[in-house]
Amino acid sequence: MQPHQHRDFMYTAQKQFPETEFTPVSTHTTREVKRRVQLHREDNYYRVKSAYFHMDDEVKEQNKVIRRVRLPEILQDNHIIIHKNDTSISFGTKSIASLPKLCSVPKKRSNKSIRKYKLLQASKEELYNGPANDRFVDMPIKRHIQDERLTQSVPVFSTSSRADKSAMSSTKPGSTAKFTESKPDSDQIFDLSTNASTVVHWYTDLWTDVKRNEFLHKLILKLDPRQHYFISSFMLVRRHRDFLTLLPEKIVLCILNILDPKELCKCAEVSKSWYSLAHNNKLWKWKCDAVNIKVTIPADPVWKKVYRDNVILERNWHHGTYRTVDMKGNSAPWEEAVGVEAVIFDRNILVSGSQDKTVKIWDIKTGRCAHTFEGHQGGVWCLSFFTPNLILSGSHDGTIKIWNVKERKMARSILAHDGPIWAMVRHGKILVSVSQDKTAKVWDISRCLLLKTLTGHNKPIFAVDMNEDGTLVITGSADRTVKIWDVETGEVKKTIWVSSTTSVMAVSYHKGFIAAGYDNVVCLHRETGKLIKTFNEHEKRVESVQLKIEDPEKITGAIISSGQGGLVKIWNTKMPQSIQTYKLSKEGGTVKSIKFDELRIVGGLKDRIRILDFQAPNSD
Repeated sequence: MQPHQHRDFMYTAQKQFPETEFTPVSTHTTREVKRRVQLHREDNYYRVKSAYFHMDDEVKEQNKVIRRVRLPEILQDNHIIIHKNDTSISFGTKSIASLPKLCSVPKKRSNKSIRKYKLLQASKEELYNGPANDRFVDMPIKRHIQDERLTQSVPVFSTSSRADKSAMSSTKPGSTAKFTESKPDSDQIFDLSTNASTVVHWYTDLWTDVKRNEFLHKLILKLDPRQHYFISSFMLVRRHRDFLTLLPEKIVLCILNILDPKELCKCAEVSKSWYSLAHNNKLWKWKCDAVNIKVTIPADPVWKKVYRDNVILERNWHHGTYRTVDMKGNSAPWEEAVGVEAVIFDRNILVSGSQDKTVKIWDIKTGRCAHTFEGHQGGVWCLSFFTPNLILSGSHDGTIKIWNVKERKMARSILAHDGPIWAMVRHGKILVSVSQDKTAKVWDISRCLLLKTLTGHNKPIFAVDMNEDGTLVITGSADRTVKIWDVETGEVKKTIWVSSTTSVMAVSYHKGFIAAGYDNVVCLHRETGKLIKTFNEHEKRVESVQLKIEDPEKITGAIISSGQGGLVKIWNTKMPQSIQTYKLSKEGGTVKSIKFDELRIVGGLKDRIRILDFQAPNSD
């Protein structure tokens, strides 16, 4: 259809308007087109010599209309009248200026000119009710078929008598059968259904592919542009194929896996079949494997939902969007001025220790207190998980107690230090506790056995942490130093002078780096003792620090710190300013303990536990 729809404009224009000159102007583009078509042997169109211009005046002179051509208009209420001895046309009593020779009958009348002359003499009814090909006799056509002429009228097939059929069959080869254009009689009405069925029968049952193609080729040449457009539009729809549904599912999933999640969501809007493929659980499992999933994965996961929740979580962390959850005790002492000194949590439960000498177990999903353990003689300052059902607590009374969550009773009690236990950390079976008595003690907590006592600080030790494999212990003391200990030998491997004035209140170790908090400052050191960066934004003393390094070579990661000002700050290790600041305590109270993971930040306040949950899409 595309080659057939082409029209040679210059050739058709000169044929239709012989009295008007059409001289093309040569440009660089037209010359390049001519060169290319000649190179590829496609220069089979009618061309005239181009005009070359150098001055603007020559262009203006060439563009002047040599002779205006005004074609007659066909009126609906009057007949066109053409005078034989004059080239003027009159409509009723009105007269129009004489027409060019285009409308007069040439001396040598060709078939086409005769039909044009008849067309001008036709009446309104004859013009609009005649055959369709009469209205398109002047339609431009392609050069290789321009010699074809409609020399005869469209034949009228009918269920004629046998005599008529024999007369038609007796026509000699090469002779032209004559068909009248007159209106058929009432008994010779055109039977479309019978003839159409005959043609369909020939096409489907009798003809070969070669004959079918020949028939279609000749049929297309007889159609006018409206039918050309219809066939072209119909074929455009018929050529459409949904390639995804035609391929095996395994190959389709491999193709869709190349797209990113946003593009997959766009594909799901195309059709029902694409929607089903774009929501394939295996496909989204691959997408989840390609990223770091931080949200909780259920037992029977819908991987697209897991991926979506993970994206929402990262966006909430970036924009500081969270939901605030407060946990308060069921008894009156919580309403008094009893501060929460320690908090720890996992996926299901949260444990808090406070100055009221109790250890409370909380349901982290509902925010309700599940159980309260009592037994310490002083405030509980530090906590640690031993197993999901066993909790370790260190108290101001110098003891370490083991609590059984499942049976809801105390399992063991250890007299650990001569003074208050300020902090402790566990790695596997090894537990390290630090105290007011200036010592750090290493325990095999599975046997409640003391392994070593680390001595070297000359003032109380307030903070402790361990490395990833449990071979190093890091302690922070009131003597303004941070010491790195070897667990096996009990010797000091490195002493870092962190502060020159005040006590080190918090330490955190991760992947060869140490974050320490003293006064209102947070500092980052290498394990070798080299200072990397200092962060100064807290207005009051820093009480808690937690470090997480992502890339040790590039020193990229995050630090979360809190203190007496009630603020929680998140730091990027590459930036001197904090990237997020949360007011954990709206009243400005002290945040003495803080823990965080990929989903939430948990802090202990004066009379409550506050959770900033980043899984929720809406902020507080």
